[in-house]
Amino acid sequence: MSKDENGLGVLKAGLATFGRLFDHRAILQGEARYFIEEFQVKRKGSEVTKLNECCDVLQRHCQQTLPESVTSIQENLTQLDTKVLQLTQLCDLILPDRIEPDTIGATAYSRPPSPGQDHAWDDFMKQMEEERKTIDRLFDNEIEQFKIYLARNSSPTPL
Repeated sequence: MSKDENGLGVLKAGLATFGRLFDHRAILQGEARYFIEEFQVKRKGSEVTKLNECCDVLQRHCQQTLPESVTSIQENLTQLDTKVLQLTQLCDLILPDRIEPDTIGATAYSRPPSPGQDHAWDDFMKQMEEERKTIDRLFDNEIEQFKIYLARNSSPTPL
């Protein structure tokens, strides 16, 4: 062995020892495992506490809050029914006896004309329907032109 080989071996051994001395991965892994285990132990206790609190809240709602809510809702519904009946009677007094829908130009969107508006709503809806049909025709035309373009410009590529 030459001095260079011997010195190189000593250097490698020294570097390996130095690397092991300052390699804290094992220590850090052990600390991390300890922290995780401690965290899990503490967390399990808090989870049990939280579950017990949730059970208590659920039981309180089932035994107290829900029955109170049901009775309150029933009372409010009866009051609402009487109010709706009173308001309906008032509306019957204010409005004419019956408003009959327009049966001559009846469409799916026809409604009784309001005083002073006549058939403005129906006219508007008919215009919207015509515009929709026009847009659909234009779209269909564009699709057909695109299909023709693709048919002309697409050629099978050889493998």
